[in-house]
Amino acid sequence: MRRSVPAIRLPERDAPVAAEADVVVVGGGPAGLAAGVSAARAGARTVLVERYGFFGGNATAAWVGTICGLYRKTAGGFDPVCRGFAEAWAEGIKASGAGFGPVPYKETAVFLYVPWAFKRQADRWVQAEPNLTPLLHATVTEVARSGRTIDAVVVGSKRGPIAIAGGVFVDASGDADLAFHAGCEVDAGAPGRRQFPAMQFLMQNVDVGKAYAAGMERLNELLATVGQEPEWNLSRTSGAVLPTPRAGEVFGAMTRIAVEGRAPDLCDPFEATAAELAGRAEAEKAGRFLTQHMPGFEQAYLSDTPTQLGVRETRRAVGEYVLTGDDVLGAARFADSVACGAWPQELHVEGKETELRWLPEGAYYQIPYRSLLAKDVDNLLVAGRCISATHEALASTRVIAPSMATGEAAGLAAALAASKGCSAGDLDVDGLRRALEGRGAFLG
Repeated sequence: MRRSVPAIRLPERDAPVAAEADVVVVGGGPAGLAAGVSAARAGARTVLVERYGFFGGNATAAWVGTICGLYRKTAGGFDPVCRGFAEAWAEGIKASGAGFGPVPYKETAVFLYVPWAFKRQADRWVQAEPNLTPLLHATVTEVARSGRTIDAVVVGSKRGPIAIAGGVFVDASGDADLAFHAGCEVDAGAPGRRQFPAMQFLMQNVDVGKAYAAGMERLNELLATVGQEPEWNLSRTSGAVLPTPRAGEVFGAMTRIAVEGRAPDLCDPFEATAAELAGRAEAEKAGRFLTQHMPGFEQAYLSDTPTQLGVRETRRAVGEYVLTGDDVLGAARFADSVACGAWPQELHVEGKETELRWLPEGAYYQIPYRSLLAKDVDNLLVAGRCISATHEALASTRVIAPSMATGEAAGLAAALAASKGCSAGDLDVDGLRRALEGRGAFLG
């Protein structure tokens, strides 16, 4: 009988350097796409590392279906608060006929899109940049570090470990993978202080006109009443069905996935496995509920679920400044702001309800450059879901548009730092701000 051992020592081996770059971006989701493209456009030799075989992160792998956080509500309607890369991205999808917005949602608005269009636009934008080298099917497993400097990231591949050397690094992994493997301080959140993930699902053959004539109020009424009866016991008391430009097609956004009654740690592969299995079961049940109870879904069917759960909160880096929930709701201003946001604090926490904490109408908050600076190393910036923010602040900053805004700022900052041969912390922030505004970014 094989005896139990606490750990296995692996043999030492070399990881060949497969590429060298001025800027290395880890993660090809909304933040990583913005960072990689922005760095390349600034003239930096850039490598964009992504674990899947496609780009887009939650936007494509989890079928979010909405670009949230793009707009703020004003007296005259809705204005983009995340401009620059994020606005150009949405306009590109709209021009293809596969997205539209602003679509009013409660006290704000969203941009609806087809995930396939998001995925293909990512391919085109990445391939259009001669300074940008994409690397798909590559997961960061280790980081080579000398003192306060990261020298290379090591990624797992079918050929074994390979190294990507760089001058400046951007962690846009969503899970702070680069920061974690570099030994930087990260905040993983406690189970009671972590947002639940969700599993989207796609419904076909929906009578969209009939469904929307009934209204989302009808859906939420059904979820809160019939959906909570023992026969169903659905995971949420509210939700939405999101139409796409395709006839009869909607996304279901009405699940909350728990493992043993709590928010799972999705950086733990066993908990992540349990959550994915539970997610598909819950999506199947929610789709069946719609066909039996929601007007317009009588002839509909669930056609698929996405590649992965929609992840809201895992690890995030601890930076030079930790953005707080009070900063968000108080429309904070910072002299070193490099991005803005206006999405409410959207909290999917204990229970079955979603808590929305709104900024005042027309208000927005700024995100400081210091929240993009990992404090333990000199050549690492963070962007997207793993910026330096508290649980409450993350509830707003994590959505797609502000993630793109912080990605654009981090990518451009990395390119400027690489060209000047300085640390990310020593970069002229006023110069960075001017460069971002020159690209159309709104900094407040």
